[in-house]
Amino acid sequence: MSVVRSVAWSLDRCIIGTGSDDTTIRLWDASTGALLAALHGHTNAIYSVPFTSDGHFLISGSEDDTIRKWDVRAACQLLSERRNDAVAALASATLKNGWLVGSSGELILWVPAEYRAYLQLDPCTLRIDESRVVIGVGDGGLHAGLNWTSCWRG
Repeated sequence: MSVVRSVAWSLDRCIIGTGSDDTTIRLWDASTGALLAALHGHTNAIYSVPFTSDGHFLISGSEDDTIRKWDVRAACQLLSERRNDAVAALASATLKNGWLVGSSGELILWVPAEYRAYLQLDPCTLRIDESRVVIGVGDGGLHAGLNWTSCWRG
């Protein structure tokens, strides 16, 4: 078990978000304690996980010097209705030894070493860091660029 560094309640008190040393953000059902989603993308401990005032997003701050914005509704759907969706398979994947690995252990995609630090998967909707290069995979397709504002399509 890894140390939890940050805990936040959604404003409607239905979801609890946690950020921990194992680089994951977890969303929990506040009534039952059931895990709703495990979000991957950071490469170091997560110290901050506040929800936005409308409750639609969670913002995470990590020791990896990145800030990420997560779509809470999309994250919670990953374990249910989007289970057979190809984009959901990517979104629920974790990076292990250079491979995006699916929830059943299947190898999905090899990511070259020079691009691994820039990977951004749905439901992470925005990533900001000092390198200013972002690669995003999601419903809108693959986006890449040298400036994070040119990668974002609002």
